[in-house]
Amino acid sequence: MHKRLRLSVVVTAAVVGICAVLVGVYIYVFGTGSSDSAAAGTLPTFAAEQTTATTASTTTTTQPKPTTTTLPVQPQPPAKAMPTAGGLHIGSSGPVVLAYEQRLAQLHIDPGPVDGVYDQSTAYAVDAVEKIYGLPRDGDIGDAVQRALTFFKWPAPLTHNTEPDRVEVSLDKQYLVLYSHNWIKQIVTISSGGGYAFCGGDSGCQYAVTPPGKFAFTRYIDGWRTSKLGHLYKPFYFNGGIAIHGYPEVPNHPASHGCVRIPMKVADYFHTYLHIGMPIYVVGQPSHALGVKPPTPRTTTTTVPAPTTTAKKSPPTSKPKSPTTTAKK
Repeated sequence: MHKRLRLSVVVTAAVVGICAVLVGVYIYVFGTGSSDSAAAGTLPTFAAEQTTATTASTTTTTQPKPTTTTLPVQPQPPAKAMPTAGGLHIGSSGPVVLAYEQRLAQLHIDPGPVDGVYDQSTAYAVDAVEKIYGLPRDGDIGDAVQRALTFFKWPAPLTHNTEPDRVEVSLDKQYLVLYSHNWIKQIVTISSGGGYAFCGGDSGCQYAVTPPGKFAFTRYIDGWRTSKLGHLYKPFYFNGGIAIHGYPEVPNHPASHGCVRIPMKVADYFHTYLHIGMPIYVVGQPSHALGVKPPTPRTTTTTVPAPTTTAKKSPPTSKPKSPTTTAKK
């Protein structure tokens, strides 16, 4: 009987000892604030900890947002296999012309109505492609233009670290690019100052030059404006009397008095993309008539007539002869 009681006490003590060890292990492993708790795995989250974390996050000082926003880079247009052109030109029509007009419109180079008719607007759009790639400037679609439109890439910016909304004019290649949020919105063929010498306008005799530099748009005239040097359609001025404006003819070479000519149908809406103060960069070498001096302006001198003096007649020194009379027969 005493042996059984002694055995029961020993067993009970052993059980109590094991429980105490287990409790100690639990406190050691799962106790809060232990540096080893993170290594033990994911700990249960209690309501008190959630409240503490929330309070801490609301009292954290928020860092100021950056003052400059990095705009996303415009992706390059995907390649598109273009049909064999076979020498399309003004007057051509059909589904192949339509395919090229659709491609030009996709590339933000306005071909005019996308209707399968190769008109002057289509030729102006092709001019822009030829100028970008340095191809012969004839406004026709041949093998070279077909390859260029198949693998077309955006032209590189002419300037760096510039405003996201701007216009860039290439004097060397004779096209302009309109940027909106640093993405190309439109590419247009142009004709700038022809470099020839002329007289007229408000500055006397001069060269027909579009000066390079950074400018800003200053004023816009809706409709035709007649100046001393000709007619300008919807001009938007950016450098004194120099403007971007529509003109019935936009040759493939510099030909204006100094303004930047664009096609008439583009000029109908191009001004809606611009605003007063918007920057415009004119980049490249201006055309110049080398070795030709501006003609000397004619100087109009007013000659003051000499005063006319009437000399007094001195009295005759001798009496006038008496008139001769013819006697009657």
